[in-house]
Amino acid sequence: MNDHSQAFADRPDLLTGSETGRTLVVANPISGTFHRRRLEKMIAQLRAKGVAVDLHLTSRAGELRTLAETLPEDVTTLVVAGGDGSLNEAVNGLVRRSGSPPALAVLPFGTANVLARELKLPFHASPIARMLRRRRLAPLHLGQIGDRAFLLMASAGFDGAVVHAVDPALKQRYGALAYAFAALRLAMARKGRDVLVDADGERIVCRIAVATTARCYGGPMSITTKTGVTMPGLRLVTLADDRPLTLLKAAVMLGLGRLDRLASVGDRPMTEVRMSGQGIAMQIDGDAMDTTDAPIRAHPRLLSVVVP
Repeated sequence: MNDHSQAFADRPDLLTGSETGRTLVVANPISGTFHRRRLEKMIAQLRAKGVAVDLHLTSRAGELRTLAETLPEDVTTLVVAGGDGSLNEAVNGLVRRSGSPPALAVLPFGTANVLARELKLPFHASPIARMLRRRRLAPLHLGQIGDRAFLLMASAGFDGAVVHAVDPALKQRYGALAYAFAALRLAMARKGRDVLVDADGERIVCRIAVATTARCYGGPMSITTKTGVTMPGLRLVTLADDRPLTLLKAAVMLGLGRLDRLASVGDRPMTEVRMSGQGIAMQIDGDAMDTTDAPIRAHPRLLSVVVP
């Protein structure tokens, strides 16, 4: 039994490669990263192979969460054609279901597509359609901050400030480069603030604090080698210093997958963490969120995700 199977030992039905229910694909047609042709190609290929597929196009914020929470029981796979923010919305609906949630699948349409890169998902319609037909599942372990679930990370400090500072128009036009522009501007301004972290009874003062379920960060870069979304347990990754040179070194080491080799970086297992500090900014799964000192911990609900 492999690692994925072991996590589903008490739910053998989740490991089946076939299913008789419906597949629902959800997409936001006004998103700047929406790809109609890729979406239509995937749906056509699934239908050609006899897969029952429906398409729902959202029209307002919060609609995906409500939809995921209230899906009929015969929907056994929910495909989110979107980015990590849309996936966060879907997950927050799925965890509120009283019965067994459908499996989650991803057609990557986002900017960073961190979950897709973490799971090594294909980005093109044909291989995604084949993956959905095979329907191989892995466990998806979540975190939560207060009563809000996250599938990748919640963080405070410099990276939270970057997310808040990104210009939406630049993000739509330049994608991930918009985050680099914002990060450079903030780094040179040198207006960072201390993040006070209460981690399992210990106080840590730093400039960036990330509670992560994921190995990947900001796309394909690796923030830790000690966890992943298909593994239980969260890691707390901290950066004590946000001076421009330190941030540059951290960016290089992120790209090399060796962030923990920096002396200013801490990487530890965590059970419960609270983040606070005057004027700090926070983000969740790549989207800005209001600052809160609510507890961050592993979510008790286990979901399943379609993988290659």
